[in-house]
Amino acid sequence: MISTSPLDDVEFLARSAHRVAVLRTLAEAPHSRSELHDETGISQPTLGRVLRSLQDHNWVEQDGREYALTPFGEIIAEEFTALLDTVETVQQLSHVAGSLPTEQMDFDIRQFADATVTTPETGDPFRHVRRVEELVYDADHLRLLSNTIAPGSMEEWLALYDDFIRGNRVVESVISADTLDQVLVDDGMVDMFDGFVDMERAQIYRYEGSIPQMVGVADGIVFVVPTDDQGLPVAVVETSDETVLAWAEETIDDYLAQSTKLTSENLLG
Repeated sequence: MISTSPLDDVEFLARSAHRVAVLRTLAEAPHSRSELHDETGISQPTLGRVLRSLQDHNWVEQDGREYALTPFGEIIAEEFTALLDTVETVQQLSHVAGSLPTEQMDFDIRQFADATVTTPETGDPFRHVRRVEELVYDADHLRLLSNTIAPGSMEEWLALYDDFIRGNRVVESVISADTLDQVLVDDGMVDMFDGFVDMERAQIYRYEGSIPQMVGVADGIVFVVPTDDQGLPVAVVETSDETVLAWAEETIDDYLAQSTKLTSENLLG
């Protein structure tokens, strides 16, 4: 067994993706050397050196043809994997972290470990906007807290309306008063919203205060749309994490309880 400082062992593991791959693979179950080769793609000579070094650290042991983690190796694999997952989450969210409503979230940011982040790309500046539209318009069941309505021509809106009429989608949406007031200056939009609010499948609510960011639940997937200082969307963050889902549902419920359900009678205030 090699005697080193804790930082030396961390460096020893962190500087080799092969060592990490072997530890994570053995954390699932004992493997033979050939199975490790097939699973990780590490060449046999390199694999031999990796296994010997992990054995020297007393993290891996050999029993016949199989290699397995020692009790110490199990702890190292578990903790290092958790650290990698945390770093990956931070890296993934770092460019939108300042725009996320973290002050409203009563859970650890690590709950976003499985999140998918869609951002603009060079040559495709509206990539994230299209993803939001997919989530909003393709969901069979949608709950939405929104401070905006996606731009589009009257023809595009009528096509979406007709598609909703012909389908079985269920929508429950809380929209800020400012957004509704901007939209309902158009007679065509008034007629369309009038048709929506008369349908039991479309429950639309007016919230008189400010809605900082769009938060939605589309068929069990939570999506948050962070915005910049000008209120423009910078990304869409999606996750199916149960803790985040519970937060999103509760957040929408809180706004809904303070909102007014739109009807034909009160549509224009």
